[in-house]
Amino acid sequence: MKKKILLSLAAIIVIFAIWAALNREKFTQAVVDMGMALTSSVKHRNPSAEKAKFELTADAFSKEYKDNAAEAAKKYINQAVLLDGTITTISGVTVTLNNIACNIDSSEVTKIKDLKVGGKVKLQGLVVGYNDLMEEISMAQCTIK
Repeated sequence: MKKKILLSLAAIIVIFAIWAALNREKFTQAVVDMGMALTSSVKHRNPSAEKAKFELTADAFSKEYKDNAAEAAKKYINQAVLLDGTITTISGVTVTLNNIACNIDSSEVTKIKDLKVGGKVKLQGLVVGYNDLMEEISMAQCTIK
């Protein structure tokens, strides 16, 4: 009896591991979402449902940070921002517009396959930080508009 239970459990683990390897982006996003749900009692914002507080081009947004990062941070951090720009890279669930890294919301992950490097896109999300050493702006919960 114990042997059957152990074999069944091992089979389930193997099947799950194969699924996770074949669906790496979905698995990673599911783990992140589950971790956020388990560790937070605060209701998460849904920036895609909000009206963007700021609407501008990715180049203008980036220039504000390069000109004065401290003032730009005061203005934009934790705000819903809608950006219009050209995609420079796509890596997993992150779409980059020059130096702006937009982590796509788990509900939008399937739309990434429709995006192309060099294509125009509108992304809305929360500004979460700026790395002054790398001069990279980070956005989270981004949705494709």
